[in-house]
Amino acid sequence: MDCWWLAVLMIVFAGHANQAAAQTAMLYTLVTNGPATNRLNIVIFSEGYTTEDLTNRFLSDATNVFENFFPFEPYAEYQNYINVYAVAVPSSISGSTHLDNTTFVRNATYFNSTFDVTWDRIVTIPPYNLDTTAADGMGKVTALLKSLLPNVLTNSVLPVLLVNAPSYDGGSGGPISINTTKPSTLESISMHETGHTLAQLGDEYNYGYTDVLLNTSLEANTTATTNLQTLKWKAWVQPGTPIPTEEADDRYAGVVGVFRGGDYTTNDFHPALYCRMLAPFDDNNNPTSFCPVCREAMLLAIYKRARPIDSFSPATNKAVSITNSGAMTFSVVPLQPMTHDLNVQWYANGTAIADATNAFYSLAPLSFTNGTYTLKALVTDPTPFILAADDPSNLVSASVSWTITNAIKVLTIDSVQWLPNNRFTFRLSGRAANGFVVQSSTNLVNWTSLSTNTLTAGQYYYTNSGLAGTSGKFYRALLK
Repeated sequence: MDCWWLAVLMIVFAGHANQAAAQTAMLYTLVTNGPATNRLNIVIFSEGYTTEDLTNRFLSDATNVFENFFPFEPYAEYQNYINVYAVAVPSSISGSTHLDNTTFVRNATYFNSTFDVTWDRIVTIPPYNLDTTAADGMGKVTALLKSLLPNVLTNSVLPVLLVNAPSYDGGSGGPISINTTKPSTLESISMHETGHTLAQLGDEYNYGYTDVLLNTSLEANTTATTNLQTLKWKAWVQPGTPIPTEEADDRYAGVVGVFRGGDYTTNDFHPALYCRMLAPFDDNNNPTSFCPVCREAMLLAIYKRARPIDSFSPATNKAVSITNSGAMTFSVVPLQPMTHDLNVQWYANGTAIADATNAFYSLAPLSFTNGTYTLKALVTDPTPFILAADDPSNLVSASVSWTITNAIKVLTIDSVQWLPNNRFTFRLSGRAANGFVVQSSTNLVNWTSLSTNTLTAGQYYYTNSGLAGTSGKFYRALLK
């Protein structure tokens, strides 16, 4: 379906703003897979639903929307990265506004949606006031998000406007993805429009125009060049693929190339013979998914909103002080896709720790000398959907670090040996930065200090000095 930024130029808005009160809006959670602060949050808004319509079918209609997304990649593999909400807000009438060349009266729907004059298929809402009475549709979307999901960042939301027009195909993409409730629209158009809204993908079809001036610089899937060296998706093109690529040759049906047509013109090109940004069905009438280039752009857009680490423990990434010898466990909770695991690697001071590839790491303080260390867990998605060359910001990876001060004070007594003339020696080893005191006692209550020393290379040998009176004595070492 045509993009918002083309469609909006074709419509003249007029009429009266709907006066439905925003405070009557209701928020419903349809799918929850984790904290909204680390998810792509699909929010489906009702448009042209009366109070009765909302009661009878809105939640069912909203459910049909995302159920049409999830069978297709990257939505299918990354369902766990997505929450889905529905916002039910009533309109005074059912449906939307259908304009003709003589009538420019907007019906009283909440978001002021309007079908275009020419085709009666492109559905938009006003991005701003084009007259003194038309309310700002996008402003209402923003206000509802702030009111109902105050803790969710706007840039983590994929807004979808569901227009209660079951007899009309239609939609548009741009700041908000818009589609009607007609079953064929939900099947063929709704996912296409999210490509515009979520990943700024362009339309790949060709109307035969040669003079459409669109800014394709931000679109990952359209280009005016056939120069492989400057091609946006050159990393996906296999050696030997002809550039441009012949659409009539079935050998190239499953490869990434440079196919003629895009942004409604014969002068632009797109990456694949079949893609949801081109057509909803292939030549055999099979539903199309996103091609590898568009799928990659969609997944990168998801990773801008959901990071691969959901949580970690200890919950602070500030200084962690370790003062006893017991093992301390550090852990991360990766945000797992549906069918493959994320990779985890632990690092100490930037060096990978051998075999430390689990979601948790048990740090044995005595295996580290005293001092300050940086412990880091790096979580990476090995997905084939994203090529490293196309992810310079490394969105598929995330890390969490702890600054650890290892300050263990521990002493052990061992290696006891008897010497001639009733003398003996034993070894003290461990960590005693400030030294220690050796003491003796005959009753474990009263102790006498015998020697004050420090460790050398982590150890010290004590030898008793007297030849008599050593029987029945206890010895200990105290850290200073």
